[in-house]
Amino acid sequence: MSFADRPSYRTAAPMTDFDARALAASLAEILGSDRVLHGPEARRRHPGDMSWLTYVHAQHGRPLNGQDVVASPRTTREVADILKLAARLKVPVTPAGGASGVQGAANATCGGILLDLRSMTRVRNLDRRSLTCTVEAGMIVKTFEEQLNAQGLSFTHYPASAEWASIGGCVAARGSGVLSTKYGTIQDHVLSAEVVLSDGDVVQLPALPRHGVGPELTQLFVGSEGTLGVVTAVTVRLRHLPAHRKFAAYRFDDLAHGIEAGRRMMTSGVRPAVMRLYDREAAIHSLERAVTAGLEGETMIVMFDGDHPTLVDAEAAVCRDICVGEGARELRAGIGESWWDKRYVFYYPPHAPQLPQIWCTMDVAADFTRIEAVYRNVTRAMREAVDPSWGMTVKTHLSHWYDWGSMIYPRFGIPKGPDDLDAALDLHDAIVRAATLAAIEAGGVINDHHGVGMRLAPFLEQQFGPAGMRLLRRIKHGLDPDHVLCPGKLALRPEGQGARPAVIPAA
Repeated sequence: MSFADRPSYRTAAPMTDFDARALAASLAEILGSDRVLHGPEARRRHPGDMSWLTYVHAQHGRPLNGQDVVASPRTTREVADILKLAARLKVPVTPAGGASGVQGAANATCGGILLDLRSMTRVRNLDRRSLTCTVEAGMIVKTFEEQLNAQGLSFTHYPASAEWASIGGCVAARGSGVLSTKYGTIQDHVLSAEVVLSDGDVVQLPALPRHGVGPELTQLFVGSEGTLGVVTAVTVRLRHLPAHRKFAAYRFDDLAHGIEAGRRMMTSGVRPAVMRLYDREAAIHSLERAVTAGLEGETMIVMFDGDHPTLVDAEAAVCRDICVGEGARELRAGIGESWWDKRYVFYYPPHAPQLPQIWCTMDVAADFTRIEAVYRNVTRAMREAVDPSWGMTVKTHLSHWYDWGSMIYPRFGIPKGPDDLDAALDLHDAIVRAATLAAIEAGGVINDHHGVGMRLAPFLEQQFGPAGMRLLRRIKHGLDPDHVLCPGKLALRPEGQGARPAVIPAA
């Protein structure tokens, strides 16, 4: 698949005769009938992820989540047995957790089995001395964090979707959270993984990361979106709950000075737990709605935390010197604290968008040399992609910072899209295409932490190049030669393969 191809949600999957009852009966022998759904009930109970693509297709009666059967295992052995069955019958399997993704990745677009991992929620081991924990993939992030907090510990992975997102889903999409600038993205949290391969083999990867025993195989599965194996458990690193937090907020004359302040902090070893830089539109029309502080333009919120208050205060003081040195005006620290207390309200009404709006976030990563150009090119491309009469807004912030660069998080919104589904998709696709190609042209990477899913799959070859895609396809073929796991996702469908399995004999 090349970037010029139509996205998979614009092409109908070929249908074949498929006896879901026979498959459900076979799965019931593994799980029991109470943990197997088939037919309309399987699709009603599992409508898909939280992307606009999923919502708008469902509204028009053309759902993207088309599983024939839902299977809900409770153990790794049951997952392995399900995959052995699927491999024998060559039935597609799509793993799913909390289905909080926004790119369409968790949708079973090829039918077959939706593997619902939400019953796999055990904490298998908690090592308080090493501050590590082995937890199963179906555990919801917020639940996990609450259990740890009760013991004075923290996962430090706080995605906006924490209430719905599963640990396995975060790993599958290479997710991030609001504390990533200090504690890293999910790939930095995961030390090891238990993975079930497409043929049912269970692999326990080495217990420690960055070892000298060959390639780092754990990271091969982080971000693979279920295409290479089913992650059933991970060992993650923990922290003690911080003894001290310190907030601050700054007003910059322009975004460039805010980016430079962030660059100076990250390249000199200063590590705020939170550093969010809002452009004028985002500060006035998004952040201001939550903190009601009279914001007038580019605003940075920072938070430092840690076990040693003197170190936290020292880092905050260095941050202040850097920001003031870049011309910033110090605002009330309470603005940052108010954002922290209300950080999840943006994902509920009235802040969160709803149909008939069209919305999408295009998070793009780049190094410090290119990040300003990426911001200019991507936001301009988005605005120029559609007629102004649609009233589209673009609000951008930079919320995940690294010692080499940062990312932009532009969210576009159209108050009311066309009533016709294809016309609405045309509008959405035009903006996504323009933004993605502008990001690549400016030297950015087309996604920072939301994953690829259905939305960005057509652009992977443009991002990786033909040789890179051949490498990905070879890895896929080596691990899943029959393309049982999420066939076609990440643009990894082999030439000539159909979208649905062969007929399964009736029981």
